[in-house]
Amino acid sequence: MKTETCTHIPIATAGIEVVSCGDCGEVGWFRRGEWLDPAEGMAVLFGQYDLVGRLEALSAPAPEVLLYRPPSGRWRAHLDVFPKHVWLEVSPDLFLSHDGEHLLLAPVDQLYFDNLTQGA
Repeated sequence: MKTETCTHIPIATAGIEVVSCGDCGEVGWFRRGEWLDPAEGMAVLFGQYDLVGRLEALSAPAPEVLLYRPPSGRWRAHLDVFPKHVWLEVSPDLFLSHDGEHLLLAPVDQLYFDNLTQGA
């Protein structure tokens, strides 16, 4: 839900543009001006991140949170396009947040959770 304080300005990173708003929690993904599927946007930015573990969700939109670590500082910079310590809705079943160092994913749906932890 866009509010009067929202500033939805695309920020370029890793060959895509991301709009992320801490006021309304919205995330949008673009490539060359066209909407990008959220799963593809997440894969571009965070596909190389390593699952570190699971955390009990405190004030998260899901009962459990997955903690990811970037493989290097270059990949850590992808987090900078998102506001810190805010849960953003990637899709109705997946939320993301970060602390500047680690990516936090809160999958609401068990199928999402299973897919994200499969083989980890």
